[in-house]
Amino acid sequence: MRKRLLGDEEILAAVVELADDGFCERGQLVLRFRQTGERDLRRSLGRAVRRGLLLQRRGPDGRTYFALSSEGWELARQPF
Repeated sequence: MRKRLLGDEEILAAVVELADDGFCERGQLVLRFRQTGERDLRRSLGRAVRRGLLLQRRGPDGRTYFALSSEGWELARQPF
């Protein structure tokens, strides 16, 4: 049963808290949003990447990493 998709602001705030201006490993986000289903988290992250708010990179270890893009920082700095 799906819960809800995460909002862009929630995802951006989590990445800023975990990695600030660096890259955050996907597993850290999974632990952070435990209550959200795996599928919904994957869809929320993909949506933020497609909108240009997050950068998605594959590390040399094969894991997926996320960081805020310049557009993501603009949205993150706005008051919620």
